[in-house]
Amino acid sequence: MASDAAAQQDSPATLPALQVVVLVDQSGSLDDEDVVAEKEAARTIAASVLAPGSVVSVVGFGSSERPGQSAVDVVCQPTRLDSGQQRDSLAKCIGNLRKRKDDEGDGTDHATALQQALAFVGAAEPAKKVVFLLTDGKLDVSGSPSWGDTADRRNGAAAAKVQEVLGDLDKAGAQVWPLGFGDVDVNALRGFAKGASCTPAAPDPQERVVPDIAELRAAVANALSSASCVKINPPVGGTLPTGGSVELVVDIPAVASDASILVYKRDARVQVEYRAPSASEPAPKAGGSDFEFAGQSTETESLRITDPEPGRWTVRLSSADVPAQEVAATVVYQAAVKANLTATPPQPAAGQEVEVDMQVWARGSAVIDPETLKGLTFVTAMTGGSGFPEQRVTLADPDGDGTFAGRLRVPDGASGELTFTGQVTGIGVGGDTRVLSTRVLAGVAQVQAQILFDSNRATVSPGGTVTGTVSVTNNSGRPARLRLNIDDLSPDTTLTVDPATVEAAPGKTEMPFTLRFGADTKLGAGGAKLRLVDAANAPVAERLFAIEVTPEPGLLEKYLWLWIPLAVLLLVATAWLLLRLRSRSEAGKARGLLAQLWQGGFPASELAPRDPNGKVFRFVLHDDFTGLQLQHAGEGEVNVYEVRRVGRNISLTAPGERPVLLAIGERRDVGKDLAVSVTDELGTVGGAVAGPPTDVFGTSTSDPFAGVNASPPSSVPPPDPFGGSHSDPFASSPTVSHSVPTDPFGAGPSGGTANHTPAPDRSSSVDPNNPFA
Repeated sequence: MASDAAAQQDSPATLPALQVVVLVDQSGSLDDEDVVAEKEAARTIAASVLAPGSVVSVVGFGSSERPGQSAVDVVCQPTRLDSGQQRDSLAKCIGNLRKRKDDEGDGTDHATALQQALAFVGAAEPAKKVVFLLTDGKLDVSGSPSWGDTADRRNGAAAAKVQEVLGDLDKAGAQVWPLGFGDVDVNALRGFAKGASCTPAAPDPQERVVPDIAELRAAVANALSSASCVKINPPVGGTLPTGGSVELVVDIPAVASDASILVYKRDARVQVEYRAPSASEPAPKAGGSDFEFAGQSTETESLRITDPEPGRWTVRLSSADVPAQEVAATVVYQAAVKANLTATPPQPAAGQEVEVDMQVWARGSAVIDPETLKGLTFVTAMTGGSGFPEQRVTLADPDGDGTFAGRLRVPDGASGELTFTGQVTGIGVGGDTRVLSTRVLAGVAQVQAQILFDSNRATVSPGGTVTGTVSVTNNSGRPARLRLNIDDLSPDTTLTVDPATVEAAPGKTEMPFTLRFGADTKLGAGGAKLRLVDAANAPVAERLFAIEVTPEPGLLEKYLWLWIPLAVLLLVATAWLLLRLRSRSEAGKARGLLAQLWQGGFPASELAPRDPNGKVFRFVLHDDFTGLQLQHAGEGEVNVYEVRRVGRNISLTAPGERPVLLAIGERRDVGKDLAVSVTDELGTVGGAVAGPPTDVFGTSTSDPFAGVNASPPSSVPPPDPFGGSHSDPFASSPTVSHSVPTDPFGAGPSGGTANHTPAPDRSSSVDPNNPFA
């Protein structure tokens, strides 16, 4: 018995085959568009049956009202899906569905259609049986003489037969899923639902109404998922232009062992190409171990893939002459899973509590992804040879480590055989059932143990370790020599345990252990079973564990604790530097500057920059009928003065001269009795505060009315409009000679300080209308 249980535990994971019958209403109460939608639904159902060995039948139905008519039309005989040719044949024969004409029997005989389904699902295999009834729900055999002599009696007899056949289908273990098309009688449609869904996590069969083509796929997907536990991703849509192409991207998860990409082309002339995430060539050259194309000459085609490459697949649709239309693609997938089941203690005594653990594996690795596990249900039942009532417990995974656990208590007085049956079901997995057989221990085990891990959800790199403790209670009165073994190890995983031997003295013993992963261990999810056995190799304790093997962290991840504060400091420094650069940039702008022209010691003209955000303030001295004025320099103009900010000062470049550094408000001679200065109307720029111009009548170089931070005046005293020395306004100037008196409203003769370009000469252009000229 133990060897049979072990063989059952080690059997390979496969998808359970299905017996599927699709009944399609062809009656006159439906429109042509409704029948087109039914055909698309039928193809979606057929393409979504993934398990090899499944059998699919498609039956159209109406009514039989005169000789030569048949209420049912088996358009697709029961077809075993073992090859691409069979799937393609099934997709094509669905195209024979059509709306019936009046002379073909266009009533609605649900009873005969369900009888045909019962005949198909009556076969012993496959064991899982599903019937999809596509109809508006309106039974009408009023024109069928085989049901009675009047319309009311005929419909009444047929309605009674429907309930009888539905009961027989329920007894046969079949689910019946009614899908409503056209003008649906919802109450009547609801009455067809029978059976239980594939998993407690999904709703049982119920009516699904398809109001229009847009909601067809969602309604069919919901029914299919609950009926067969396949997972159908939301469709991805796009517009296929006339004479062009469109690419749709769909995702196949890593857990999927079998998947189909369904493409809703809407027109049989559309061509489709499938490309795996890392493939340079389209399927079937890359992307999986086996490919089955179906329906390429129909409006809905599919590609079934065994062991598909996980990730984002690109579906490319193209056509040369099909009108622009909306197209869509989706992925139907299922994981062939294998469940692992353990019980601790492995051989319990009557009245003792037992912890049962279950894991689920797919594609050779333990499934630990929370999203995948979220929709799964784990249930374990305990039965015994002594005849006690079955006990059941739904397992839970509060630690999120991928191991589901629960507790069962062996009844007092139980003896003999003890059987634990664990079952995993859920949307997206094929489901699995595991049986663990043992015997009730007579008395209490003298040596009991428990295996604990320091972390319930561990991540390790190749070459890394996981630690835990073995806790042993030895009531035998003598030392016990126990061994730690590793079983059911993930493929491509190297794992050792240290120490491999546990010496348990009488009483309690706590022994730390270390699991070490080899450097060549494959990345990804993995798992194993850790067993503590005695000298006779009988199990004392068992523990399932799952682990995520990740690459060795790089320097960035290893020293993350250091990089974070350094990054913060760098961010602060960068922000400070940017603020400084912006401050410097703002400080260099001409905004707030005001150029002043002084003539004979009096202000004659002022000018603000044309572009306040510019870095250079350019102007010229312009002579008009009022005298010399400051004016913005034009493009290509000569004799231009240029002003720039330099820190707290001003750089002034006169025409043909080198730049001169001036303080804010400091005057610079530019001709006889002419000077230029620049003030700052903003008050401060880079710490400088501009004050009023120097008092030309003062005897001191400091202005009592200047700002507190005003720059000192130039060492060269301002020109005295009355001539003479700086101290005596009536004395002759020792530094500058004048051939004519200075007119404060006019221009003096050319001259000025050395190394400065002379101001324009007005002698040749006197305005006769200017009384001051």
